[in-house]
Order: sequence, then C-alpha cells, then structure tokens
Amino acid sequence: MLKFFRRIRKQLLTKNKLSKYLLYAIGEIILVVIGILIALQINNWNQDRIRNQEEFSILKAIKIGLEKDKRDILYNTKRINSSISSANKVIYALENERPYNDSIAICLGDLMFPVMFVHSTSAFETLKAKGIDLIKNTELREKIIDVYDAGYTFFLKNEVLVLDEAERGLKDVFSTRFHEAYVYDLDKPGYEPKLTPLNYNALKYDQEFIYFLKTYKNRLNILLNFHYRGRLQRDVEILIESVNNEIVDLKE
Repeated sequence: MLKFFRRIRKQLLTKNKLSKYLLYAIGEIILVVIGILIALQINNWNQDRIRNQEEFSILKAIKIGLEKDKRDILYNTKRINSSISSANKVIYALENERPYNDSIAICLGDLMFPVMFVHSTSAFETLKAKGIDLIKNTELREKIIDVYDAGYTFFLKNEVLVLDEAERGLKDVFSTRFHEAYVYDLDKPGYEPKLTPLNYNALKYDQEFIYFLKTYKNRLNILLNFHYRGRLQRDVEILIESVNNEIVDLKE
C-alpha cells in the first residue's frame, strides 16, 4: 500500500503536476489522520470496555460483601434483642422479689453474651486501590463511601464502647457477686451462657449491681435501635439495592 502511494507521488512530481500533488498530499494526510483517530477510538473503546468490566466485578464483590454484612447485622440484632429481653426478666425478678431459679442464671448469661459486627471491607479496599472514580455513577459512589468510610467507622466506635462496658462489668461488678463468667456449653446452639450468683437475695438490694444492670440494658437498647436498626441496617439495605440496580444497568 505504501509503495502504491509513493508511486503515485513520484508520477505526479515527474509530470510536474504540482497542484494535483498538493491535493493528493492533503488527501493522504487526511487519510493518515483518520487512521490515527480510528486507532485512538478503538483503543479508547477497549479501555472503556476493560473499565466497565472492572466496575461490574467490583460492584458484584461489594454486593456480596454487603449481603454477608446484612446477615451478620440481622443475627446480632436478634441476639441483642434477646439480651434486652433477658435483662428485663432479671430486673423484674429482682424488683418483685421473685425466688431464684436456674432461668435467672441463663438470663444473666444471655444478657452479658457479647456480639460483634463482623463485616467485610475487602471489595471497598480494592475499589480504593483501583481508584474510587471507577464507579461512574456519582450518587452511588458517594453512597458507597458514606457507608464504608463514615457509617461503619461511626458504628464500630460506638459498638466498642458497649463491649468495653461489658468487660468492665464482668471484671468490676460481677466478679464479687457471681461464681464465674464465660460459662458456655460450646456443643449446644447458642452456647447456653450462664452467670450463677453467689447470693441471689443480696442482689435484690444491691444498688450498684441493679444500676449496672439497667444502664447496660439501656446501652444495648441504644446500640440495637439507634445504631443497628436505625442506621446501619437501613444504610446497608439501601446500598445493596443501589448497587444491584447499577449492576442491572451495566448488564444492559
């Protein structure tokens, strides 16, 4: 092809047809430019296709991670709700001077049974490494950042306060009033935690213990209804829906 164009140029110059040569030269330049533009367009198309595939894969990974997080959230809310219910039973028994039975030890064990939000951020970390702008949808990008960077961080800071208070209670409050802590049957569902009091009747008039019991129950109530249900679960469910909608749009 190049030999063909050189032969034409040579013929035009030999015949001293300068005007025709100039027109030919301009046409040849235009063809070269068009060729370059086409090559660039193909390259850009390939890059866009690769980025779209990467975005699709990242969004699928984020969705899978969020769905796992949601399952953990639902499990934890169930456990915390059970702990609050157990606290109410113990408080009622103490304030109404009910006689001791084994269910008191079970309720107290259930109350102090700790749960922790086990979440996955690997897909989000991969997204940050590739560049957050890989997600073209600006609104979705902001939602992802808000949940992982702000929402999870805020929740975990508040969760650790409750866990620390539980540890303090077992160390400073329960240690002088109960036989032992962390009594679990690991072979049974739910592990059946128990906290057996040294002197149950004394607990009915133990202001420090009752204060801790009620305050810790209130902390659990805030963790459950404000942090878990009021913010974390809602935000995760909304983000799952938004990510899924974007995945559907990318498929089309």
